Amino acid sequence: MDTLKRYWPLAVAVILYVIYAITGIYIARASIIVFLMCWCLYLIFKNAPKEARKKYLFVPLAFFFSIFGDLCLHLDSNYPKYEAIIFIAGVALYFIAHVWYICFTLRKGKINKLLLSILAVVFIVYFIFLLYPNISNNGIRIAVMLYILVSCVSVSSAAAMPYGPEMDRTAKILTVCGISSLLFSDFLISLHDFVGIQTGYSLMLPTFYLSQILVTGALIHLLDGRK
Repeated sequence: MDTLKRYWPLAVAVILYVIYAITGIYIARASIIVFLMCWCLYLIFKNAPKEARKKYLFVPLAFFFSIFGDLCLHLDSNYPKYEAIIFIAGVALYFIAHVWYICFTLRKGKINKLLLSILAVVFIVYFIFLLYPNISNNGIRIAVMLYILVSCVSVSSAAAMPYGPEMDRTAKILTVCGISSLLFSDFLISLHDFVGIQTGYSLMLPTFYLSQILVTGALIHLLDGRK
C-alpha cells in the first residue's frame, strides 16, 4: 500500500488527461506536464543528494521544453500564415527536450550502438522514402531529420544506462519505455501530418503523455520508492 501511495502523482496525471479527453479543454492537457515537472522538482530537492541533483534536474528541464513544444504544435494549425514557423519552433523545443533526456541517461559516455544503428537506418529510410517527398518546406525537412536523429540517440542512450546507485532495473525500464513512447508518439504525428495515414493517430496524445508519466515514475522509484 505504501508503494502505491508514492505513485499517486501518476494517477493525477491520468485523471487530468481523462478530463481533457472528455472536455477538450487545453488547460487540462497542458497541466499534465506542468504538474509532473513540479513533482519531479519537489522530489529532487527533497530527496536527491546534493551531488546528484544536477543529473536529475535534466528530467524537469526536458519536461519544461516539452510543455512549450506541445503548445507550438497545438497552435500551428490555428495560424496558417505562420504554420511552418510555429511547427519548426515546436520541433526545435522537442529537440532540446531530447538533449536533456540524453544528458540524464548518458552515463559514462555509453550509447547502445547496435540499437542506435538499427533505429537510425529504419528512420532514415522512412524519412527518405515517405517523409521527404511529402514535405515541401526545406526548413521543416531539416528540422524533422535532425529531430529523428536526436530521438534515436535519446532512446539508445537510455537503453545503455548501466545499473548503479542512480539507476536500477525498474527505473531503467520505466525510462527506456518513457522515451520510446515519445518516439512512437512522434512517429504517429509524422504519419498523420506528412504521409496522410490516420491509423493509430488516436494514440498520439496518450503515448506522448505516457512518456512523461513513465519517466516521472522512474524518478519516484529512485528518489522516493527506495528510501
